[in-house]
Amino acid sequence: MSTTYISPKANSICNIALDGTRQPPSSNADRDLPVRRNPSVTSSFDIVAAYHRLLSTHPAYTQPVAAIQALIELLNAQPTSTVMETLDLINTHVSTLRSSVRNPVPLTAGTDLFERFIVQSLRHQDDPSRSFAATRDHLLSNSAVFATRAIQARESVANAGWRLVKDDSTVLTFGASRAVSALLSRAAAEALARSGRVTFRVIFVRDVRRAPESDAVVARLRGSGIPVAEIPETAVAHVMGLQRRVGVVLVGAEAVPQSGGIFSRLGTAQIAKLAYAHTPRIPFYVATEEHKFVRMATLPTGQTDKDLGFAQGLLDFSEERPSRLPQDPIDYTPPEWITNLVTESGIHKPEYPFLQLMDAYGTMVPDRILTKALMDLEEEGMLEADA
Repeated sequence: MSTTYISPKANSICNIALDGTRQPPSSNADRDLPVRRNPSVTSSFDIVAAYHRLLSTHPAYTQPVAAIQALIELLNAQPTSTVMETLDLINTHVSTLRSSVRNPVPLTAGTDLFERFIVQSLRHQDDPSRSFAATRDHLLSNSAVFATRAIQARESVANAGWRLVKDDSTVLTFGASRAVSALLSRAAAEALARSGRVTFRVIFVRDVRRAPESDAVVARLRGSGIPVAEIPETAVAHVMGLQRRVGVVLVGAEAVPQSGGIFSRLGTAQIAKLAYAHTPRIPFYVATEEHKFVRMATLPTGQTDKDLGFAQGLLDFSEERPSRLPQDPIDYTPPEWITNLVTESGIHKPEYPFLQLMDAYGTMVPDRILTKALMDLEEEGMLEADA
């Protein structure tokens, strides 16, 4: 299979503003800027409640998109009059939101992207003489476009990757990724148009902890005319060992760190390792939107819970009471077990997220995003009114 490589500068999701206009990459990442201290911004806006409401009422939203939409609601609800006040308001509520969830990694991809969008919008406004209030209103009117663009990205992932599903092949999949479902449905539609029937099969690995969700995914795939066989997680190694039964593995991701590995629901890593160890190796593809890319270092195989960015407490040793399983546990699949990432801009090797994130932010240290942003705004003269 030929692999398509796209120039990071040309197609980075982080180099495209929420209204669709392209923004130049950041620069001057290596200098620190003394940050002026503003009084803390107080707000009665409940960012945590807004985030969870958006997730529950908009099934199409990913966690990064819900986080961005919650920050948009914050700016609509809380007037600000200066750049510093706006950045301080965002930073305070981002910290609150991240600390409120057990696994902050997926939403961090969204909050980082939104912070950068705010700064780039302020730096590259068309009319430098425009008042901050007018700039802020323009920013808010365009930022709501992001959710629509994110959903469209899912369809673009399907457009980029459906050809990976070959005629007479069998695809093994696990989880409830909407990007994966869209890709398989697109492949089925193309097969129907080409030959009048769906020419591939799907083995769906059921998640016993989420039976209704598994049922919904299978119903959606069968509704597209795809023959589906359901197996338990304990049968994956056996099924892979059957001669020519699995041609490709296709999964989604909750977040994609700079290493090019993926964070996904617990069980993904062992499927990836089985595919990697199989003779011949079974291709393992990840369908994911680029707004899930997050600046976060991980160890090669995620040896401890802390390597995931939080402690999920999977091992609960007890002599008397039953062990407690964490809610929505995840694991880390290292990049060496991944064949390619399928994103809205094409099919890429696992090195692609690092190139995109470095090009977009100019630094791979997440804690420096606002320091760097303030440095850039200072150089542009955007902070003079705050002095």
